[in-house]
Amino acid sequence: MDVQHVQNLIKVLLDPTVDISSRDDAAMDLYETDAPEARQALLTVAGDHQAPDIVLASAGESLGQIATRTGRPLTHQERAGLTPEAQHEYDGATTSTTDINAGG
Repeated sequence: MDVQHVQNLIKVLLDPTVDISSRDDAAMDLYETDAPEARQALLTVAGDHQAPDIVLASAGESLGQIATRTGRPLTHQERAGLTPEAQHEYDGATTSTTDINAGG
């Protein structure tokens, strides 16, 4: 996935005025990249209690898929910031739910 495409997906994901379906698609598509800014955008949305449940769930799932693929799970502090919907999907998408305490 090229950098411009990642940036466009992040813009859609973070914009609360964009329709829910597009934000959900963006959250799901971002699992394909290891770009730190994509991970941060997913974390931001996954911790936003005002975001729609479906977007929260997709952000959590993508974070879990990234963690599984890269072998870099969320820190305890990052997991603590997730909404229940995002945390549930994160846990379901990871092969190990063991927290790491790096920087946390």
